[in-house]
Amino acid sequence: MLCFFTSIFTSCENDKKPESTSAFFGGKIVNPYSSYIVLSKSRKVIDTIRLDEKNRFAYKIKNVKSGLYQFFDGKELQTVLIQPNDSLLLRLNTYDFDESLVYSGIGAKENNFLMELFLLNEEDEKNTLALSQLMPEAFEQRLNALRDDKLKKLERFKAKYKTTALFDKLVEGNINYKYYSSKEVYPIANYSKSEKHMLEILPEDFYSYRDDINYNDDILKDYPAYTSFLRFHFNTLALEEHFKHSSDTNYNELSLEYNLDKLRIIDEKVKNKSIKNRLLYSATMRFINNSHKTEEYCSILNSFIEKSSNKKQITRAQNVVRSYQRLKPGNKIPNITLLNTSDKELDLISLIKKPTVIYFWTKTNKNHITTSHKRIKELNAKYPEVEYIAINIDSISYANQKKVLNHFDLRIHNEYRLKSPSNAIDSLSIKPINNVYIVNKKSEIVNPKANIFTIQFEQELLEVINH
Repeated sequence: MLCFFTSIFTSCENDKKPESTSAFFGGKIVNPYSSYIVLSKSRKVIDTIRLDEKNRFAYKIKNVKSGLYQFFDGKELQTVLIQPNDSLLLRLNTYDFDESLVYSGIGAKENNFLMELFLLNEEDEKNTLALSQLMPEAFEQRLNALRDDKLKKLERFKAKYKTTALFDKLVEGNINYKYYSSKEVYPIANYSKSEKHMLEILPEDFYSYRDDINYNDDILKDYPAYTSFLRFHFNTLALEEHFKHSSDTNYNELSLEYNLDKLRIIDEKVKNKSIKNRLLYSATMRFINNSHKTEEYCSILNSFIEKSSNKKQITRAQNVVRSYQRLKPGNKIPNITLLNTSDKELDLISLIKKPTVIYFWTKTNKNHITTSHKRIKELNAKYPEVEYIAINIDSISYANQKKVLNHFDLRIHNEYRLKSPSNAIDSLSIKPINNVYIVNKKSEIVNPKANIFTIQFEQELLEVINH
């Protein structure tokens, strides 16, 4: 399949020595989005690997540490298990990224199994909401069956191939933590009763696995199944605690008291600094980015500062709070510099002549690219009195911007790029990416955190049109 690598691969296989500390990682990208692959581990970039003229790449990792690595093609991110002596070749088509990804070579069997599990989990997640409408006993029965099937699949694999302790831990962790995540989400995802009522009617042993949770797993700390579970878990723990001292019966993720409970519980239970800081930061930023009550930001920020030891994250959170305090409704929107399709510089405010919706997109979030543009197209047809401005936040050329839009068959209309992405992202607090600005014809902010997919959004548009 990849003749280019035959000699390298054969050498790696024939010369494999137990004491080797290196590994080989290469492959071919069909329909590449960019001319490079970024390889990283634990959120630290190892190297940027260029594709050759045939869209192939080859890289030797010296002094490799066994574990999960990430590779990024400029648009999508995927995880790969790399261990000493591995000689991995991948092949993927960016038009069908995850489904087309296959490995060959030493270490391939393990990674193909992990990818199969990844795709199975994706399918299961599509049915999670429907399953969560079942009563607790029926829900648990269905969930147990799904987990048992995956565990049996693992046992068959281990009976056929010799596996490492790390591989076993990763797969078992994936299966179990996905199972646990579904149970943590259940009381919130079930719509039949209030969240408080759902928690009260759960079987006594519904959360029995909590006694064995390792909150400080340094091996799994970068594994999505584990990190996602921890976020869901602390959401539910905080909700249980919140109901003890509140008259609330329903889940309100933007309740200040609930979020303060969450930060306190994370701080009490997690000792690993990396895991703790990441969870604290995620919870804090989720509140700040979604709450419109700027007067509550200081309380959540102060609690975060008391508990986190990550100075960079603290500074980032402080900057975001200051930014949002400047972006209150009624204030002028920051006059950032944009680039149009001809690379001409334009001030944002110069484009605002009537009520305007400003939305953002990034090449790394393909789902948001398509859904946001299609939704804006619908809104444009329904409310032509409003101007709609799309801004890409990546450091890319217009040619690349056009390539992305054409790839998803999206029309190029009122599309701009940021001249200085990092500065503009801070000035406008463009995180999360789905935050949308509604401004009036005077360039005054009406809502800096609008959501184009809600019913309330159209009501807000009507109000600014008729004002």
